Amino acid sequence: MLIYEESISQYSADKNNQKEESVMSSMFNSVEEAKAVVASMVSVDPATFEEVEGLHVVGMEAFLLDDPDTSETVKQNIRDKIKAQKGFKFRAPDDKEIKIVIGPFRDGFDCWVIGDNGYSVRI
Repeated sequence: MLIYEESISQYSADKNNQKEESVMSSMFNSVEEAKAVVASMVSVDPATFEEVEGLHVVGMEAFLLDDPDTSETVKQNIRDKIKAQKGFKFRAPDDKEIKIVIGPFRDGFDCWVIGDNGYSVRI
């Protein structure tokens, strides 16, 4: 697992007041590595993970799919990333069902935990 840091620009209500912030995130080398890390976080065996068809995370760039000015190449890239994601569910030791999605990110994979309310958190 790689931990990387990237700078992002944050804008306040006053668009001229810009600042840089560092953001830490995880990038995994494979789907199996991401599953192993999640499993170790909640003390379960990754072999108990069941694949869930159709479980995906749609990022902020998905609004570009409806934008008539976005090229078909960009739209297809977004669709391909979403389609390449794999969803899984498993039971934690307290018997709570946990859902995760693992998908392509840069030169590796990213992982999101899906909450009961449908919101996702990237780990």
